[in-house]
Amino acid sequence: MRIIIDSADKRMTVPIIDALALSGYEVHGLCFDTDKPLNTRNLKKVHYIAREAAAAQLAGILSAYTAEDILIAGNPIIIEAVNALKPGLRYLLPERESIAKAIDKKYLQQLARTLDIKTPKELQKPGFPMIAKLNISENVLLKPADRYRIIRNESQLAAAEPFMARYAGNLILQEYVEGPSIGVSMLLDRQSNLVDFIVHERLLEYPASGGPSAACRSIVNARLAHTAYRLLRELKWQGMAMVEFKGDTLIEINPRFWGSLPLLFIARSDFFGNYIKTLQNNQTVITPDQSPYQPNKIMVYFPQGLLSVACLIKQKKFNKAFSGFGMLILGKEGIFRFKNPQPFFRYIRSLYCQKFRPNFHGN
Repeated sequence: MRIIIDSADKRMTVPIIDALALSGYEVHGLCFDTDKPLNTRNLKKVHYIAREAAAAQLAGILSAYTAEDILIAGNPIIIEAVNALKPGLRYLLPERESIAKAIDKKYLQQLARTLDIKTPKELQKPGFPMIAKLNISENVLLKPADRYRIIRNESQLAAAEPFMARYAGNLILQEYVEGPSIGVSMLLDRQSNLVDFIVHERLLEYPASGGPSAACRSIVNARLAHTAYRLLRELKWQGMAMVEFKGDTLIEINPRFWGSLPLLFIARSDFFGNYIKTLQNNQTVITPDQSPYQPNKIMVYFPQGLLSVACLIKQKKFNKAFSGFGMLILGKEGIFRFKNPQPFFRYIRSLYCQKFRPNFHGN
């Protein structure tokens, strides 16, 4: 059996490719032609496509695969193309309508309120503290940290005005919610039954003022797992998604590969094994009260974790910096493995190249 996985240039797919290859599958990668795969050792073949011609080129590539083969897709452009093409190999993706509802933050907040799920207050005019962010951020060529502005005072509002004016037609203003960032990552079958999940808490962010995970920990939170599942079932979801909360407040749904995904392997989850079982109609349905993973496992990203701690020290948040440094010591690096160190060093090299590439955008 062949398995083709997209986003082979992203750090979060490195451990997936390792795990699939170790399980005996022939793994093929998919990249945009401006990118390079990280985990070349465990990829039997790599396909390259142009972003502007993704659907047409993907149709030609996938025509060579059979109904026995599997596609794991996590890039929004690829997901959209696959939903349009409906290729003959096996895959598990949310329908277009479900995705459209999930990525529209205004619609999602309205839906959540009908389910008595707590949401941030939407603001009609600026107030403090608040967050100004893109209402729909999928397929926007901006780094995650560039898709929003946290605004606590008049000077920060003035600094954010160019961003707000540039994206005025695709902007949502909300009260800024304090509290721990918690993600509930779930796998649902074609009937929107729960097959697998993991809950994680973000320990460090980079940028430290608010950004993707630089360190995170698996936790048990059945209440939020139930909340996330209710929301995804209402959307008739199938496949993977990560539902993000601040405390008990819903923030958004991430319908693509998420940055903390390597934590699945550190926490001994069989998430992608269950993905394959679901495609083989051999899945086991579970409930949010179960925890099919090991809690209190910590994943860190280098160098982002170290940079986050340095930022906290600079901000004189010494207690949080000291705690964060302890997490870096206790945690396991997300993609570095002694048996296959090459992806880690390729990733570090790509960060260096990105720093000096003027028009780079990515996740």
